[in-house]
Amino acid sequence: MLINQGELANLTAEFWWGHAAISHVLSKFEAETGTRPKFPCIFGQNAVKRGNLRFLLIPYKFETSQYDLNVLASGLRTYIAHTDIRSIDLNHHCPLLVLFEPITTLTATDHFKRVFIEAMQFLLDEDHGTWPAHVSKDPAHHTWTMCFDGCELFVNVSHPGHVLRKSRNLGPGLAFVINPRKIFDIAAPADRKGRAITATIRRNIDIYDDVAHSPLLGSYLLGEAQWPQYMIPDNNEEAPIECPLHFK
Repeated sequence: MLINQGELANLTAEFWWGHAAISHVLSKFEAETGTRPKFPCIFGQNAVKRGNLRFLLIPYKFETSQYDLNVLASGLRTYIAHTDIRSIDLNHHCPLLVLFEPITTLTATDHFKRVFIEAMQFLLDEDHGTWPAHVSKDPAHHTWTMCFDGCELFVNVSHPGHVLRKSRNLGPGLAFVINPRKIFDIAAPADRKGRAITATIRRNIDIYDDVAHSPLLGSYLLGEAQWPQYMIPDNNEEAPIECPLHFK
């Protein structure tokens, strides 16, 4: 189910869990003077203030013990269709938060890794668009980024297995923060101003989290790999997960 930030009242009975999940995400951006710093991403803060977030809720199908990834594909396709990549701007951009229904039997980091990889592979298998010619299909290549329906994307993965890295924990279930990759070229370009913005956000992360920002974080414009940045470990010693994605 795809809804706007201010449409919680429109949730149907099937998505009863969505109210608590969305409310928890929004609570991360509430200022509590004297008790905790603000959420580190200044662009995320601004999106919440403007009511620009969009939420895609992914239900769990108990009869098959799987998430309904058809909802992910159709919802992402709709989101991309309503996003004008050519005229995208920071003030009106709507980040997409994909929230998976919390399940008591899925609580370990390995569970979330499995669902994340299954979800990415499902999107590749169900992609009806043309893969951008300038983007490699090799996730190890510096030009690779996740693409769907012809749109280059960046996928930020959050899950409750992150204890030290609180900025990557948005509640009791798995969550993807998906943006067109182009928005990062606009928000933090490869120039002096862009480097200053990036440095500010990483200093904010160092204050907000109980561990320094991940050394895996990088810039696409500088040729730094995207895949390792999607689902980063909770500490800075563990290696990133290897990419098992494949194309038909």
